[in-house]
Parts: sequence; C-alpha cells; structure tokens
Amino acid sequence: MRRIIQSILLTAAALFLVGCTTRQEQAQPEDENSQAEKVVNYSELSIDELEVLGYDGDVEAQYRLGQLYEYGSEDIDQDFDLAREWYERAAKQGSPDAWTALGYFYLNGCGVETSLDQAASDFQQAISLGSTEANAGLARTYLSGYGDPAQQAQMAFSYASISEEAGDLDGICLMGYLCEQGIGCEQNYEQAMEYYQRVLETEEPELTDEYAWNEAATRLGTMYVEGKGVETDERQALSYFEMAADRGYRMAQYLVGVMYENGYGMDADYGEAMRWYQLAADQGYAPALNQIGYLYFNGYGVDVDYEETAYYQKLSAMYGYGPAQLNLGYLYEYGYGVEQDYSVAMAYYQMAADQGMEGAQEALSRVSAEMQEAAQAG
Repeated sequence: MRRIIQSILLTAAALFLVGCTTRQEQAQPEDENSQAEKVVNYSELSIDELEVLGYDGDVEAQYRLGQLYEYGSEDIDQDFDLAREWYERAAKQGSPDAWTALGYFYLNGCGVETSLDQAASDFQQAISLGSTEANAGLARTYLSGYGDPAQQAQMAFSYASISEEAGDLDGICLMGYLCEQGIGCEQNYEQAMEYYQRVLETEEPELTDEYAWNEAATRLGTMYVEGKGVETDERQALSYFEMAADRGYRMAQYLVGVMYENGYGMDADYGEAMRWYQLAADQGYAPALNQIGYLYFNGYGVDVDYEETAYYQKLSAMYGYGPAQLNLGYLYEYGYGVEQDYSVAMAYYQMAADQGMEGAQEALSRVSAEMQEAAQAG
C-alpha cells in the first residue's frame, strides 16, 4: 500500500525554456576614441570598481554588473532586483545584450511578474540593435504562448532558425529541441541529435552559453534513454547526463539520480541516487525534492521516515509540483508523517487535479466518501 506514492522518473520536458540568464556574448565597444576600451579589462575588475564605472555611465560595466548579480557567485549573492537595475541602465544606453537579458527576466519571471508581451518587446528591441541571440529568446516567447496560437510553432521555428544560422549556441540547441518535438517542422530525431552535438563541440562555453550546453547534453541523454533516433543505450545516456550534472545543471543531477535509483546503465545504488537528488534539491528542483520524499517513504537506502517524506513533499509542492501535491494528499488522507486530516488531503488532491494529475479526481471522490462516512458515524 505504501508504494502508491508517486515517483516521477524520466520524462521529456514539455516546455523547453531557459533560466534567468542571457545568451549573448558581451559586445565590446568599438569606438577608437574610447580610452576605456584600450585600457580596461573588465573581467579583472572588482565589483566595487565596476560600480564606479557603472555609475559613471560605462555601459559595459553596467551590463557586467547585471550578470554578476543575476548569476551570483561565492562572493556575490544572487539578486535579480539589482541585476535588473543594472541591465536597465545598460539597456537605456543601447546595449542589445542588456535588452536580451531583460527579455529573459520577463519571460521567466525572475524578480518580476512574468509578461510575455514585455519579454517580446525587449527581445525585439535587442534584435533591432543587432542581437542575433535575442531571436532565440523571442522564439521561446512564442513557445510559451505569445501571439496567435495558430502561428506560434512556425514563428518559434523561424526565429530560432535565425539564431542558429548565426552560430548562436542557444539557437542551435533550440533548433534541436524543435526538430526533436516536431514543432514548426517535421519531427526529425537525427537532425535534432546533430544540432545537440554541434552545441557540445564548444568544449568551454561562455557563461551565457552554459544553459544551452547543459541542455543539449541532457536532451541527448534522454534521447538515448528513450531510443529516439538511436538504439537505447543507458550507459551512453548516463554519460551525457553526467556531463551536464558535473557542471551543476540541476535537471541533469536529478536524472543521474534516477539512473542510480533504478539501475539504468549500472547497478542500482540508492546512496548515490540520494546524493544526486540532494544536489538538485539544494538548487530548488521540485522533482528531486519529490523523489527524496519517495525514497524516505519506501525506505530505499534509508530508514523509512514518514516525517521526512512529508517534509520533502511539502518543499516540492511549494513549487507547484503536481506529483508532490498528489503525494501530500495521500499522506494526509492516511496520516503518514502528518496528522490525518481529510480536509487538507482534499485541498492537496484538488491542487493536483487542477494540474491534470492522473488519479487526483479519483482520490477526491474517495476522500469525499470517507468524510461523509465519518460524519454519519459521528
């Protein structure tokens, strides 16, 4: 009975979006009269030195400050508000990179309310200033539901093609996804793999290309797991997942955990699975948090601990993750790790049902009947 709790394993991403990062190489000023261009190595400047230049109107310093606060580091806390402030300063001075960054902020809701209209506007502004990579951002905006539904797929393909033809890694990776899924074109697994492989030919990607590189490796891994265009090869899949996981890509870390948990490509190892899930969970990855709860619920590699199960399921559900919401409904329905509470169970089941989770409507009917029986007995 305990194993009814949901375990969500290898699934292809339904929506191929990016995190709150730009995909544009920094454009260096070309004004021969600019003394800053001749003497300033921005990569060697401290954040304080960059701020001095930024407040003095140096557009490159402003853009780099936006990057520093967007990505964060050991010495700098990630701060989307400050990142956006610096990007806006640079954008006002005509930086296409900054406009691209702002487009992704509004596309993904990084420190702002998601707005596809604003994202599209920012990407279009970047394109008008000469950015090719902003075309990939605009393509993603169409994939997210921007514009006429009848034209979204074709518009996404069209803009992604422009970015790909310019040699932008993000555009190349996105074209791989579109070919893999058959969005705006005929589904073509072989072509998709070629695009993904092209991305991986760049052995040391720039910071702004990290997402495309990691996603390409991860998509190749899933294609080998699912046998899309190739013979199923779990060891090869694991190799690709590990390439991205070792670079800190949380989805790949989660998938490496899945491989170890289920013994895909190697002997099952719950300890290693837990380690990889924890790495992804530390980055707030809801599927990994859900899976940790699953391990505790079933006692896989750890002692059965329903309270830990409930703890991790709640963390996952906070991100709106449907499987965790369904699991929490089950925990509250039967009192595993929490005090039994039909009303709370109903609330979680309803959340899961609203997301179309299989079994949620059946659970709602079951708990409703249980509540009626309890009321009659009382």
